[in-house]
Amino acid sequence: MKNEHKITKMLMMSWAREFCLVRASDIILAILWSIVGFCGLILLLTNTIVGGDMLDWLLAFLFLFLSAYKLFFGRFVYISKRYKMFAKTYGVDEWLRTIEFLEGEIVLTDHTTVNRLQYHNIKKVIEKGNVVLILMNDNIAFRLYKNAFVDGSWEECKELLTSKRK
Repeated sequence: MKNEHKITKMLMMSWAREFCLVRASDIILAILWSIVGFCGLILLLTNTIVGGDMLDWLLAFLFLFLSAYKLFFGRFVYISKRYKMFAKTYGVDEWLRTIEFLEGEIVLTDHTTVNRLQYHNIKKVIEKGNVVLILMNDNIAFRLYKNAFVDGSWEECKELLTSKRK
């Protein structure tokens, strides 16, 4: 089975909105950054009502800024930097990603870079609409699109993944 899709900047930026709270560590960090933001808000309200010196105001705005950045904007900055790195490395603005599901391995090709992944390293397969996120060991993850199969189908691929993981 073979899945192919073109990687563009807009596509990569859309990834920042998908699957943002998949792992337990993501959820814990989101809770902690929310607490930091709440503390900044409380400090801001306290400074407004009671009054505070310059350091109190600075801390309040710093807490609010950092929590807003980490909760809402940090993912977009990270994805943008990754896109620029890949585009510079490959020397093109758009490239083809091919994911081949062979009998013994998964071959992931990004432009000219080839990665060979083993089925037993798959930790989790997450489906959301047309997108499938495959999480591997060592924090490796890749996306494929159900409607982008040029050979085979998602149903066949899902059966293969299920059989190979057991």
